[in-house]
Amino acid sequence: MTTATRRIPTWAIDTLLAVILTIGALVDLGEINSEAVDALGYRTPDGFTIVAILLQTIPVAFRRRFPTAALLVVSVGFFFDRNLNYPSTIAIFGLLFVFHAVGSELPRKRALITGWTAITLMTAFTISGVFADFVSIATPLLVFIFTSFPFILGLESRARRTAESELALRAQQLEFDKADAVRQERARIARELHDVVAHEMTVSTIQAAAAGRLIGRNDEEARKAAWEAERAGHEGLVELRRLLGMLRTDDSVTRTPQPGLTQLAALVNQMKDTGLDVAVETDGEPRTLPPGMDLSAYRIIQESLTNVLKHAGSGVSATVAISYRPDGIEITVTDDGRGAAGSIGKPNTGHGLISMQERATMLRGTFEAGPQRGGGFRVKASLPCDIR
Repeated sequence: MTTATRRIPTWAIDTLLAVILTIGALVDLGEINSEAVDALGYRTPDGFTIVAILLQTIPVAFRRRFPTAALLVVSVGFFFDRNLNYPSTIAIFGLLFVFHAVGSELPRKRALITGWTAITLMTAFTISGVFADFVSIATPLLVFIFTSFPFILGLESRARRTAESELALRAQQLEFDKADAVRQERARIARELHDVVAHEMTVSTIQAAAAGRLIGRNDEEARKAAWEAERAGHEGLVELRRLLGMLRTDDSVTRTPQPGLTQLAALVNQMKDTGLDVAVETDGEPRTLPPGMDLSAYRIIQESLTNVLKHAGSGVSATVAISYRPDGIEITVTDDGRGAAGSIGKPNTGHGLISMQERATMLRGTFEAGPQRGGGFRVKASLPCDIR
C-alpha cells in the first residue's frame, strides 16, 4: 500500500485542528481594538483571556481518545470566558468538535447522559445571564443549537458505524455458514463414497477368491468371477479417485498459497488502515514453522485482531507478541478496548474464539482467552511443534 492511500491517524487530524483553532483564536484576539471593546462592553483582554482560549482549543487534540475529559476542560474554559465577559473568538468552536466526539465516541447510554447534561447546564447558565442582563434573550437558544447540533450529528455517526459493523458481521457470518455448509456436504459425500469404495473392494476380494477356487474345476465360472473382480476393482478405483478429489481443496484455492507468519506485516497494515493501532513484538529467533502450524498461528492472530475491531470500541490499540521457543511458539494478542470482554462474552464462547481454540487443540496446544485486569482483552495460544 502506498503512502498516498494510507489513512491519516485521527490523533494527527485532531492535533492539527487544535493548533489551527488556537492560532485562529489568538489572531482574533490580536485584532480586537480597545475602542470596540469599550463600545460593546467587553472586558479588556489580558493574560486570563489566553488561558480561557487554550482551555477551549487544546482539548480538541484528545477529544476522541478522552471525550469526557475534553468536554469537562472545554466547558470550564467556556464558563471562564463568558463569566469574565471577554470578547468572543473562534475558540468557542472547540465546543462544537468536543460535543461531536462525545456523541460519536462514547457508548450510547453514557453519551446521552453526558451530552444532554452538559447541554442543559450550559443553556441554564446562559438563561441566568439573561435575567442578570448579561446576555441577550436569543443567546440561550443559540447556545442550545450550537451544542446540541454537533452532539446529535455525533450520535448519528456512531449509529451509522454500528449499523455498518453489524452488516459486515452478518455478511461474514453468512460466509461462515456457507463455508460450513459446504464442508458438511463434502463430508457427507465423502462418507457415501467411502461406503461405495468399501463395497466394491469387498466384492472384488470375494470374486477374486472365488475365481482362485474355481480355476481348473469350472473355468467358465472362474472367468466370470475374475471379470467381476476386475469390474469391481475398476469401479472402486474410480470412486477412490473421486473420494480423494472430494478431500482436496478446489483448484482455485490450491493455486493460492495459504497465509503464514510471513504475511503478518501485510495483516498489520490492513488492520491499521481500518483504524486499529497494532504493534508487533517478537521474542526469540524467528524460524520456518511446519505449514499447518504456520497457518494456524496466522489465523489465530488474524481472528484475534478481527475480534478487537468488532468488539473493543474505537480508538483502541492492540499488541501481538510472538515468542519462538525450542518446543514451539507462543502467541499473545492483547488490547486496551473498553468493551472487549463484555461484547465477546465468556472466554470459551463466540465463533472466533471457538475457531481459535479448535486450531490450537488440533495441534495439541493450549488456548486461553478472557478480559484483563484494568480493562482490555487477551488471547493466548501455545503451539508445540517438532523442529527436527
